[in-house]
Amino acid sequence: MCHPSAGDAAVRYAADVVSLHRTFSFRDLVNQVSPTDIVHLARRGDGLVTIAVQTRHLPHRYLVGLQGFRLSQYLQLGWICEEHVYSSALFCEPVHTAHAEDVHVICMDAAGAILGYLCLTAADDGEPEDLLDPGRARFPVEEAHEINLFDHVAAQPGVRTDQVRELKRFVHARTLTDRQQRLRVTLELLYAMGRVLSTVEPSVRTLVGDLEEHVALRHLLLAGLEVQLVEGTTPALAERDLLHHMYVARASVKPFVVHLPCDEEVAEQIAMLAHALDSEDLFDATSSMASGSRGQLTRVAG
Repeated sequence: MCHPSAGDAAVRYAADVVSLHRTFSFRDLVNQVSPTDIVHLARRGDGLVTIAVQTRHLPHRYLVGLQGFRLSQYLQLGWICEEHVYSSALFCEPVHTAHAEDVHVICMDAAGAILGYLCLTAADDGEPEDLLDPGRARFPVEEAHEINLFDHVAAQPGVRTDQVRELKRFVHARTLTDRQQRLRVTLELLYAMGRVLSTVEPSVRTLVGDLEEHVALRHLLLAGLEVQLVEGTTPALAERDLLHHMYVARASVKPFVVHLPCDEEVAEQIAMLAHALDSEDLFDATSSMASGSRGQLTRVAG
């Protein structure tokens, strides 16, 4: 149970966890994963590296480190309770919560420090299920908001649960304060996400998740996606859940559904992001990209 004010010991413990994970380097990760198992890899001239890899291909020590990065960022954001982490003696999120097919997108600097991260999680169903099947396993966002998303947003014909990914943990490292570098990391993550969605099998046709409108929504629209935002839900997790505080600390978090366009349009959007990353003025390139973006927002009653 999370108390409003964590004790001194819990505060110190959480600070130590954050400090610990700032010392870790993922610099050698690229060399520790077989090239055939890397979903996406981009190396830049200044040493910036973005890699996408599935959980099942991550060496265990890197998975532990990655789960630790996730924990430390959410601790700093105030979205995980310090008392919970302290009483459970956690230094990373439990590794068993990572699905084997989840794709982790990691952007790091030349020293191997993670600057940005997102995860495209897979469905928990053992076998692919029809999205309209009332007995199918719910995606985490559906459990948190206590809805079946596809009761509110029509599913694409024939799309199964294994063709849906949940976008989670779109975060920048709290140490990343330079506006231009932050924008660059955002573009690298969006570019990598596009590449992942266009290459993983089975093909991804739908994205789901939840977000705060003033944060991640603009990133999805910038990427040219048509976002259907479900209004009127009240998300919550059990108090014993590690992420319970994530829905307590944020005022308005709304679920969304994105049906991906045809392969040709996805390729065009990926090319636009690649062009922006090659530009000398990222802000100007992003502004131009936003003005020509096909991104649209539709609000749907929950």
